[in-house]
Amino acid sequence: MRVEVSAPARLHLGDLDPFAVGRLGYAPILAIDKPRTIVEAEEADALAVQGPQSDEARVYAKRILEAYGIEGIKLTVKNTAPRHSGFGSTTQLCLAIGRAIAEAHSLNPTLVDLVKALKHTSTGGVYTFQLGGFVVAGGLTAGPDERMLLREKPLIPPLILHSDFPEDWRFVIVRPSGATQGLSGEAEERVFGRLKQTRPPTRLIHKGYFLLASKLLPALIEKNAEEFGKALTDIQTNVGRIYLPVQGSIYNPGSQWLVPILRRSGALGIGQSSWGPTVYAFIDSPEAAQRMAEKIRGRTGKAASVEVAAADNRGATSRALR
Repeated sequence: MRVEVSAPARLHLGDLDPFAVGRLGYAPILAIDKPRTIVEAEEADALAVQGPQSDEARVYAKRILEAYGIEGIKLTVKNTAPRHSGFGSTTQLCLAIGRAIAEAHSLNPTLVDLVKALKHTSTGGVYTFQLGGFVVAGGLTAGPDERMLLREKPLIPPLILHSDFPEDWRFVIVRPSGATQGLSGEAEERVFGRLKQTRPPTRLIHKGYFLLASKLLPALIEKNAEEFGKALTDIQTNVGRIYLPVQGSIYNPGSQWLVPILRRSGALGIGQSSWGPTVYAFIDSPEAAQRMAEKIRGRTGKAASVEVAAADNRGATSRALR
């Protein structure tokens, strides 16, 4: 059988608690309709991998083959989200590979089993892959010296909330050209280690939980775009202050110059996804988003890419190919 899996990217809307005062990595996360990760898998006698990120794809494909006793697969990576830019590209790539290979061999593993086979810890992208929409991932628990992201036995955060996101709401996503990629892998582990050596800013961490529970989530449920945007900006500023000792500024230094442009564009809310360098402006309609995107393009020129994205309320999809 030949199967294609298409997975949405995600925007990470703020790691509220990197010190695990409550739970490490407690965060709101949103699946977006672009960019997408697209992977094709076809039964084969041996492992063959082609397309972008083929070396990394081969690692995850081998893990699935070994976990399920599969001899081979022909794997084609057709598209990936920009790597380490705040889109959750690693999580979407490995899960898309796992699901495509499993379905090509008529297997139907649970999400937990698939994540275990892939040996990949994600702080919430597993749920935007599986469910789409808006999720609140409940963070992780681990000892002070325990590795969190790079570990043999992966961790899966509890799902605190899942909700569809309003169909008309949009994000104008802006990525500076030539900016340094966001942190991942060993570099990310080291930075978290450095951050944990500083004194936990408990007041800021408590404020983040408050903003999420009493401002952002009610605004989402009531579909109040103005209040949602304000709460989103407040959360992002708060998170930036928490990460100031290792990031050096409220926003990624490579994208900081874009923030005043987003503020002047008419956005209801602004923020940075994960470590960046991707930043975004939130607005309440497709028409307003297009006007905003043109305004931002006019001010950034070739120094940044600008794209409008809607929420993806479906999650990853698959289809059999002839």
